[in-house]
Amino acid sequence: MTRRVLMMGVLLNAGVWTTATQAQEFDLRAAKTLTVEQAASLKLKGGSLRFDKLAELPPEVAAALAKHRIELEFGSLASVSAETIKAFAGHNAGLSFPKTVALSPDQARILAGYGGSKLSLNGLPTVSPEVAKALADYKGELHLNGAKELSADAAAALAGRKGAIHLGGLTSLTSIPLAQKLGGQNFMSLNALATISDDVARALFMSPDAKKGVELYLGLKELSLGTAKAMGERGRTVGAHFHMNELESIPDEIAEALSCRAAIRCTKVTKLSDRAAKALNQFSHSHMYALSDVSNEALEMFSKRGGFMIHGLKKLDCVPFASTLMSNNSSFLDLNQLETISEEAADALAKDAIRSKRGVVPLPSLKSLNSVALAEVLAERKGNLALPKLDAAPDAVVRALAAHQGPLSLGLKSFSVEAAKAVAQRQDDTTLGVTKLSDEAAKELAQAKGKISLANLTEISDASLAALRANPKILLPKSIK
Repeated sequence: MTRRVLMMGVLLNAGVWTTATQAQEFDLRAAKTLTVEQAASLKLKGGSLRFDKLAELPPEVAAALAKHRIELEFGSLASVSAETIKAFAGHNAGLSFPKTVALSPDQARILAGYGGSKLSLNGLPTVSPEVAKALADYKGELHLNGAKELSADAAAALAGRKGAIHLGGLTSLTSIPLAQKLGGQNFMSLNALATISDDVARALFMSPDAKKGVELYLGLKELSLGTAKAMGERGRTVGAHFHMNELESIPDEIAEALSCRAAIRCTKVTKLSDRAAKALNQFSHSHMYALSDVSNEALEMFSKRGGFMIHGLKKLDCVPFASTLMSNNSSFLDLNQLETISEEAADALAKDAIRSKRGVVPLPSLKSLNSVALAEVLAERKGNLALPKLDAAPDAVVRALAAHQGPLSLGLKSFSVEAAKAVAQRQDDTTLGVTKLSDEAAKELAQAKGKISLANLTEISDASLAALRANPKILLPKSIK
């Protein structure tokens, strides 16, 4: 007799949760209820468990879960009773209540006695002074990322605690003691904080407890000279890794105040003057994700060192920069926004890719390509080669790209006979953006050995259409069938 086993489980951090006493398994993340037996009999393969739909958490169920050495997250509980909180005594792997929006001082005092390494209460929109004072006694990492503002008393209470505190949702920070506390931690995220005073900046970045090389995630939209000086001092004394997620511009004097041997990442800065570029070139490691307006003189300066990565370039015609682009930069580099590259720069980039043995990163936004050398390097990439925006390329470049072993996607709107011949010889899948085909080009494509998709084709003669239809490997749009 065939034994029926219903496969189910919870996929969590590559782990699966099952019950030891039941042949039938169930999805715990979707479970709205949980019995003591189910909670007690869980077998763990993984590091954490989320209950996204659990509507209630009785104390006896919490006590059964507390016996498992795994971080527990209850993603739908708007409130937690004092009895349930007490039931987690002895559990030490971490608790998270992201949807709990209210906490009494008594509940906070009970939670403060929790012996786990992490306590997340990111659903709390506010933290009263009484709750803050109670939570200050908790010894592990305290996450209050839902709080947007803190009163002076609440901030003072949290500043005095020994464990780390995370306040990533703060939109206002005026407390000097709390700023010093945050600035002295091993990790800091203030992505919602758009502005700070110079006094707070000095406390935050020049904290007497500042650690070496800390990751600092900042939502500051602009920097005052005082704030920039404090950041620069932080970088020069203990180092730092500044993540500037909202900063849109870096004026010359700000760049010079920031200048240090730290690391910086800017998500939204699109323009740098030569003076600012020279100052920021002092950083040991830089990522400029949106930078597109920068002179060739600045690019040539960057080419003389490694670690200055410009991901946002839309145009590249600086040969010295292109000739060191791959060899100077790590695998983190991308050129996803590059639209145009001169033939000379493309040739230089190709040579550098060969010399460094790193190949060339994908160029999904490239609109034109005249360099056969770069086309040959791109064709050596493993897997899918996608150039969906490539509108123009000479036949020699198309032939080089067609030699790619693997799926190929070209956005070319028109196709010559020679280009068609090259593509028709491919064994792997090819996607073309052509909107029209001459009879001669269609005749060549009709001999295709591999699958060819012509989803954008609109202009073709009846005779050519019939020839293409005769090859089952050619996929045509429904509009012309």
